[in-house]
This record gives sequence, structure tokens and C-alpha cells, in this order.
Amino acid sequence: MKADTGRSRVSSRVRRTRVAILLAVLFAATASALANAISVTSPDHPQTFTYGEMIWHELCQRKSGELVARITFSNLPYVGDDTPRTDEPFDFHFPGIQVDSARGVFFARSGHGELIPVARIRQFPLYGWIDLSPGAKIYLLKDRGRVTATLTATDFPRGGIRWIQMDNNFSLQNLLVALFREFHEGADN
Repeated sequence: MKADTGRSRVSSRVRRTRVAILLAVLFAATASALANAISVTSPDHPQTFTYGEMIWHELCQRKSGELVARITFSNLPYVGDDTPRTDEPFDFHFPGIQVDSARGVFFARSGHGELIPVARIRQFPLYGWIDLSPGAKIYLLKDRGRVTATLTATDFPRGGIRWIQMDNNFSLQNLLVALFREFHEGADN
């Protein structure tokens, strides 16, 4: 009778782990290749507070049917006795986004010509609003206070935060946001 050294069990587990990792990578690559995605950057680049924060956001529709993100930034993080609070609202429009009024959906065309929903109109008897579709997110990049808004969308739902503000500096706030975003997204998956 042979003595079991444990080597065969370990090497078998290693092989199975490698196969599982390979299958996961292939599955992720296939899913991302099959999914359509769009990215639309607003031509609007207003200047706001360098270390301010977004305190309000909403989507609205202009009379022309154009989708607009209305975002308010504030100097709230550093308000004090000598610095009063100031809020600054800005509108970001996204060219190429079209509305289907009958369905109440805003959409963009992918590189393959397919329609990808980016927002939807919600109606109630006394009021209505527009919200991002399950596959859409808006990224706000602030570089020394100059804001760039980018709308991204896929044809499949994505979890996590929908309105993401990023500052192009290495402040403690940005490092913590990056750390907790990775933690939060890891918990969602």
C-alpha cells in the first residue's frame, strides 16, 4: 500500500482552480464583447470649486427634446465663518441622445447601430421625472474645478453608484472614494 503524500490532491486542486479562473476570464470577455456600450461626453465644461462637491443632480428634457444633466456643485466642504456657502448649478447636454416620446425612453446608437437606452421618463398624475436606465452612469471629472460630464450606457444592467464624481487630484477624499468604490463594487459582484 502506498503512502498518500497529499501532492496529488494539491495538484488536482491547483488544476481545477486554474480551469475555473480560465473559464471566468473567458466568460467575462465574452460578456463584454457581446454587450453594446456607448459613451457621450458633454461639450459643456464649466468652472466650479476645485474642492467642492456635487450636492444635487437631475436629468431633464429641453423643449428641443435634448437630454440635459443639471448638476449643482457647492463649496459646502469648506464653508466657515469667513467663507459663506455658495451653490453653482450647471447644465450639461449630451449630443446624439434621441428621445422616443411614445415609449418615454432616451437612447443612443452603438457603434453597431443598435439602440441603447440611457434614460427613461417616469410619469405620475401630478409630476414626472427622468432617471438613468439600469445600464447607464454619469461620470463627472473635475480637473482643478473644470468639470467634464460623460454619459456611459450598456445594453445590460450595471450595479453600483449611477452619478460618480471624480477629482483629478490626490486628495484624501479622492483616495477614500476610490478605496470604498472598489470595496463597494466588489461586494456587489
